[in-house]
Amino acid sequence: MRIKLVFLLFSFYSACVFAQAFSIGPFSLGQASVDLDVHDFNIEKSHADIEAFFLEDTIQWLRPENNLLTPRVLLKINIPKKYAPVYFKIDQQVIFPAGNESQLSTQLYVNLFTPQNIVIYQGDKVLDTISITAKSVARSKLKQWIDYTCLPYEVMITGFEQQYTSTGCKLHRVGSFGKETPRLEIAFSSPNLTTPSGDHPPFLFNLQDNSAVETVLINKATKEKVNVTVSAKLPERLHRLKFAGGLGPYSVTNNYNLNTKGPDILPSYMLYGKLELSETSSFKAFDALVYDSKSLFNNSGLYFSYDLAQVFDGQVILGALLGFQGLHYKYDEGYPTEFEVIYPQGFELTYNHPFGLTNRYLSYGMFLSTTQELYRNMWLRFGSSVFYELNYITWGSDIAEIEMWGLSVGFPLFKAF
Repeated sequence: MRIKLVFLLFSFYSACVFAQAFSIGPFSLGQASVDLDVHDFNIEKSHADIEAFFLEDTIQWLRPENNLLTPRVLLKINIPKKYAPVYFKIDQQVIFPAGNESQLSTQLYVNLFTPQNIVIYQGDKVLDTISITAKSVARSKLKQWIDYTCLPYEVMITGFEQQYTSTGCKLHRVGSFGKETPRLEIAFSSPNLTTPSGDHPPFLFNLQDNSAVETVLINKATKEKVNVTVSAKLPERLHRLKFAGGLGPYSVTNNYNLNTKGPDILPSYMLYGKLELSETSSFKAFDALVYDSKSLFNNSGLYFSYDLAQVFDGQVILGALLGFQGLHYKYDEGYPTEFEVIYPQGFELTYNHPFGLTNRYLSYGMFLSTTQELYRNMWLRFGSSVFYELNYITWGSDIAEIEMWGLSVGFPLFKAF
């Protein structure tokens, strides 16, 4: 009963999680561990009558397609009404202020890591230009952000300590199926770093193996040269087909006609397979075998899996599982072995890097019967390449019913293609 309660509570939590999703145009809202302080950034202007300041509680972290998290914040600008008509231009966008009897005012988002100048026009003439710069030494203790998309590859960028930086990664497959090699695209941004010719971030580094990239950038606040090294650890091959095994004890209760056995503690043997089709879809297979010298229960399945939704900056993923299963069942010695094909459908909810545990995952999944026949299969899984799984399975037909739950340890077996 306690096991069922755990799964029901986790199901309720899953439903609550997926009620929260945010997007802004081509970006999604991310979350970074950088302790950003807007006082580390200067607002530079010339006109004494123009007032400009950050709204501190409006910081948002944006994630574009290259997984580079950068912060934006609302900048409020006030101008006396006597300068009307005025308008603002930033990054090819024209913004007109609202006004009252004494002043004109507007709020606009500026990206603190890749700031664009704001040009203020009075009619057809430039009234002033506002620029955002970062101080040479940031006061925040947590300045460096390496995104979780980089964590599996142990990405390191060295050469600076006092600057705000953000790093994001995207892995690409190169080559034909079965011979694919990795190419890691690393996006990097820092508000104070430029190339020697004055180019501003974001910068891109492409790594194909464990060779590092070495370059020289310029700290535009101090004009000093910065020797930057970018490195990562990449596998020689990217395999699409992966197999894992699992072992563990299961508590099993058996019913056949009016006969009952258990609960008995029996060994379980698991086999898991996955063929990756794309970043968001795959074929998944499993086989769960629980038996002793007299009884048998073997549950195997083949499913097409694809991502339905992502929330919490892509760390929480809801995937659908569509397919079928085969069941072998034998109650005891001298009883017949039954076999049938069933069609339960399911889902899996995966939380990557849970609770700050990098390169780990926590997943909850469930198969439910699509017919009147009794079948439930629920699991809670935690780990990385080696994982722990808490599993509950119940199945029943007209004359037989079996219920089991147990804890198993999974481990990788081999990779191919």
